[in-house]
Amino acid sequence: MWIDTHTHLWDEQFNDDRHEILASLGKELKYIIDIGVNTATSEQAVSLAYQNERVFAVVGVHPHDSKELNNQVFERIRELSKMDRVVGIGEIGLDFYKNYSTPEVQKGCFIRFLRYAIEVNLPIVLHIRDAYEKVIDILKTEGIPKAGGVVHSFLSTEHHARQFIDLNLYLGIGGPITFKKNQDLRETIKKIPVENLIIETDCPYLTPVPKRGQRNEPAFVQYVAQEISKIKKIPIIDLEELLCENAADLFALPKC
Repeated sequence: MWIDTHTHLWDEQFNDDRHEILASLGKELKYIIDIGVNTATSEQAVSLAYQNERVFAVVGVHPHDSKELNNQVFERIRELSKMDRVVGIGEIGLDFYKNYSTPEVQKGCFIRFLRYAIEVNLPIVLHIRDAYEKVIDILKTEGIPKAGGVVHSFLSTEHHARQFIDLNLYLGIGGPITFKKNQDLRETIKKIPVENLIIETDCPYLTPVPKRGQRNEPAFVQYVAQEISKIKKIPIIDLEELLCENAADLFALPKC
């Protein structure tokens, strides 16, 4: 019984079988957390959370959508964040790889939601691409919520990993840990205590081996766990308990 801490079940790729996936929860998955990237998808994530007791929502504005942020958007996210099925703010952060929004616009959006998360003490879900040092600088300046947070789809170095851990953040590990090209990531995770990890799929994206080429699904989080079990040499049954406890602690979920 795993917890998938980062899904996008609102995505249109699930339009034909979203109900079936939700109905199957409780067989392989204890909980899933559906993550919004703008107002519309945050609303959809909240709606899904109210449809199924095993689904929780995180609401926010993705770096790509930062250019759409205005007072109306911010207030709508604030309203959604007050609902009892919402367990975090995200995904927020910086993405300097594609720059769909300019770096300065991204930074303003990120800081605004970060300050709000600190104010209401909800954990943050961070999206970072080609901007690890900049995000760390902002977090050290602004602080983070006492509730902590997670670096979604962590893909950087041990140096960065330990800085995030020192800031009371978990590392979110997903499908890329299973990719052949990511031996450096596996070596990093080997050195990081499992108490600082949570697992995710980012479905429908970043499908893990052995399901590459297929649409990613919440149940595929088990392959991420299997890879971590191999890397850390921890029996899968013990890892299950540890990772579930980590996720439940971070997002204040009912205990596993």
